[in-house]
Amino acid sequence: MPTESTMELTRSTLAYKTEAEWLNARKQDVTSTETSALFDSSPYFTEFELHHVKTGRLTKEFQENDRTKWGNRLESAIASGIAEDLGLIVAPFKTYMRIPELRMGSSFDFKVVGLAPGMPSNSAREMFEEHGPGIMEIKNVDGLQFRRTWIEDGEAIEAPPHIEIQVQHQLEVADMPWSIIAPLVGGNTPKPMVRKRDVEVGELIRARVQRFWDRIAAGVAPEPHYVEDADTISRLYLENDGSTLDLTDNPRVYELCKAYKAAGIDEKAAEARKKGARAELLTIIGAAKTVRAAGFGISAGTNKESVRAYNREAGERVTITISKVPASSIEATVPPFRSVRITEKKAA
Repeated sequence: MPTESTMELTRSTLAYKTEAEWLNARKQDVTSTETSALFDSSPYFTEFELHHVKTGRLTKEFQENDRTKWGNRLESAIASGIAEDLGLIVAPFKTYMRIPELRMGSSFDFKVVGLAPGMPSNSAREMFEEHGPGIMEIKNVDGLQFRRTWIEDGEAIEAPPHIEIQVQHQLEVADMPWSIIAPLVGGNTPKPMVRKRDVEVGELIRARVQRFWDRIAAGVAPEPHYVEDADTISRLYLENDGSTLDLTDNPRVYELCKAYKAAGIDEKAAEARKKGARAELLTIIGAAKTVRAAGFGISAGTNKESVRAYNREAGERVTITISKVPASSIEATVPPFRSVRITEKKAA
């Protein structure tokens, strides 16, 4: 249940009418889909990137893809179907709520508003009877992705960390006691799970959000993770001023230059091994379109430019690109990056 400190917080609600209004409202807060970055658990952001987005140094616009497009199209059907299965009555919860003191906000999918008569008891109905309305968070999940990133142990199911954090964030912002994470897996298998509001987790989320904004106010960026944040750093340092900098006495710069050169050599060697394996594979499979191999299935369509190998044991999809036909002209929008070229000076 809410603590006294959370009940004292002010909450405001925006009933947005357009996607532009919704996106604009989100910019001023850390939202439920962003909070997991503060716990190093986000598939979308690192905290370093989120810091620079919120300070305005970078932009990261929402890009719709087929998965999100169909997720939006199916959202109401999934909510209606899972609610019917559980004997719940749900209604759209299309508002944006925020806690202004913390600059912490959230949007929602659906709200559980009642119980359908004559249905057997279950954990969701019991939660409504005890606590009243709750939140329903819809997820349209690919079957392979569910097996890879969700944990299922009998009837107990655990969502990926960023979703579990998202739901607890939503409960904090809405000041509500419970939620249903409602995934539809593979287009036909519902896996709903009830979540109570966790007071300790909520307090930790609020503390992380407060620290995030305090660091922005102090002008202190989080330390980057140089692998995960490599593209972000390239965007931040896109421009150069034409100056020359002498770092011959900096041992770390020397170490990084050596590491960069060695990685380039390894990369070339790996690419050569890849090309060799691809070529030998083609000589073995010849004109066949599909091939069964030990632990693998291989598909090589003649009208495509790739061979796709699927490892059934590891559940890992591997794409091998080959040039069977001339590539068509494809225009792609690529963000600008500063290139890095290091030349090694030979000793005299």
